[in-house]
Amino acid sequence: MAAQGGNRLKGMHLMFVRRMLSPTILLATLVVTAGPARGQTMQLSGSGTVAYQLVHKFHTIVGTSKTMAVRGRVDASGLKVMARAPVSSFDSDNANRDEHMMEAVEGAKFPWVVVRAALPGYKLPTAAGKTKITVQGGVELHGVTVNHPIDLNLETKDGVHFQVSFQFPESLTAHKIERPSLLFVPVDDSITIKGKAVVTAKE
Repeated sequence: MAAQGGNRLKGMHLMFVRRMLSPTILLATLVVTAGPARGQTMQLSGSGTVAYQLVHKFHTIVGTSKTMAVRGRVDASGLKVMARAPVSSFDSDNANRDEHMMEAVEGAKFPWVVVRAALPGYKLPTAAGKTKITVQGGVELHGVTVNHPIDLNLETKDGVHFQVSFQFPESLTAHKIERPSLLFVPVDDSITIKGKAVVTAKE
């Protein structure tokens, strides 16, 4: 009888241990299969193209730069990013027109066009898909920064490499740029800025 009671106690003890260990083993398995968590700070870098579209009564002009550089970070405070391109790198397929553009924006004095953007509390998506975000942007052109929201379209397949595109209007007079004229008719005040970039996130 004593032996049977001992065996019964051992069996109950083993059952209790198994019940206690099962959740622990399951949790450990989930941690291993999930892999390491993404760090709180991610550095962003990339490159792409940016273009302006300027409209005149008689025709439309498009100048494109293929040397846009992108740098930024995502941390506990959110997203901060900057994109810039040399003013001299914009090509409209007309050397004289590009020279006049450099004069209009005083490219020798203000050699860069810069866009800075921020989105407090933003976290990069980790799953594949497309998203659209609106950031608070500041566009620096002709030495003058104009602040306004900018929509960004993001697409990723792995949460590391991102295709980013954007398009927004910008006012020449807001940047204190005298509108060029052709046949005594000035170009429209509003130009369109659009571009795309490939951006990589790294810890």
